[in-house]
Amino acid sequence: MKFPGGDPPISSWSGALLGELRETVLSSLFPPRCPICDRVLSPGERICPSCVPCIRPMQRPLCLKCGRGIASEEAELCENCRRRRFSFDFGFILLEYSDEISESIARIKYHGRREYLSFYGELSAGLIGERLLSLSLDALVPVPLHRERLRRRGYNQAELLAERIGELLKLPVYPAALRRVRNTKALKNLNPEERARDMQRAIRPGRIPDSLRSVCLVDDIFTTGATVEACSSALREAGVAKIYSLCLAGRAER
Repeated sequence: MKFPGGDPPISSWSGALLGELRETVLSSLFPPRCPICDRVLSPGERICPSCVPCIRPMQRPLCLKCGRGIASEEAELCENCRRRRFSFDFGFILLEYSDEISESIARIKYHGRREYLSFYGELSAGLIGERLLSLSLDALVPVPLHRERLRRRGYNQAELLAERIGELLKLPVYPAALRRVRNTKALKNLNPEERARDMQRAIRPGRIPDSLRSVCLVDDIFTTGATVEACSSALREAGVAKIYSLCLAGRAER
């Protein structure tokens, strides 16, 4: 058989063949699983049909600062944002926090299910991609992990989420823009004041080019905002002018 323009280089078709073979082997050994219930998916599925109702985007009215759902549009801000001053301009919270989402994120962070992040990245880009692009962002900045926690886990879930969103929206990702210099305790065991104090001590500016003027922080869960605030303060200190946040899940106030 003759190919138009001559025979293709051996490296071209052999590389493609090896890539397809690799994907087939990996799919056989590690079949894709539902990001909510962890069951093996049928071909072509991204989530179990029965788990679709567990994906609940944060509903309006929204807090004009952090993006969590609030009970009344007249309030404008949630109770948390009325009590605290934040350095970021405003944020997005993609999903309402629930037991199912909590278990999904726990499997990502503590049981190696990093593949779920591809689904959540695609969901993020689909739900708020246009709004992110309207902000004229220079980059996405993932919330950093301390090197000890990164060594144990093997990856930073916020970085992988940011990379998938960045890939889909054609936005650069700057994982080195922030450094975590202290290995903090689990924040869920601390009260809001302790969270804020520990995080302010833990986050420092990293390698931030002068051209980085507008960024969106990326993290998994928004609770009190202590982590996002510590990152925002460090970026402000380094001269970043516009700071937004995107968190995968958070509790609505209502």
